[in-house]
Amino acid sequence: MNIAFKTRKIYADELRLLRTIKTQKKKEANGKIKVYHFIIAGVLGAGLSYITTLIPDSFWTFFFGTIAVFAFSFIVFMPYEIYKANKKHKTFLSQLNSLIDKGTVDTWQIKTKRIAVAPEYEDESDLYIIELNENQVLFLWDTEYNLSKKFPCLNFEIYEEDFFKLLGKQIYPTSEKIKPIRIDKKAKWNFMKQYGVSGHLETEKINFDELISRYNNCA
Repeated sequence: MNIAFKTRKIYADELRLLRTIKTQKKKEANGKIKVYHFIIAGVLGAGLSYITTLIPDSFWTFFFGTIAVFAFSFIVFMPYEIYKANKKHKTFLSQLNSLIDKGTVDTWQIKTKRIAVAPEYEDESDLYIIELNENQVLFLWDTEYNLSKKFPCLNFEIYEEDFFKLLGKQIYPTSEKIKPIRIDKKAKWNFMKQYGVSGHLETEKINFDELISRYNNCA
């Protein structure tokens, strides 16, 4: 099944969140490593190296020498790490600004009657099974561990991947939260070992009740 994304205007609360993220990212950039940190590391490394030449071999020689090595390593390797971080940061801000300026987002609008949840058993995250129609279901993994506050709900929108990465949210709820059908977490784990793992946003042509019954039979 091809996901039917539709373009709509960004809602006011989404825009506020995007601008908040932008402000936070700018503050993070201002709090990064400065030139004086390298000066401190250089002075510390040189000073401790000199001290190790003055004292006899002992635990303190090893201790001060180790710190000196870390200080010099900071000077050698940190500039490249800063370069990579700055490049990633600029790319993120560029994408964020582009999205804010565009003012639109692509979402997949879902209206369903039933949702089941299979809680996390080890570290695979919660799995939501959504009835799309009589003989088709959608698998939605809570990969960011932040869906449970307002989800599940019967009406919601799924963000396209780029917007999801920037916002950190997978869905936009448009109805009240409901109590889902619950699948035993051990049953889910056994089901996955026997039948394999369904992918995130993967659909399957199967009756909702039949699939839930298969999960429960693995308890």
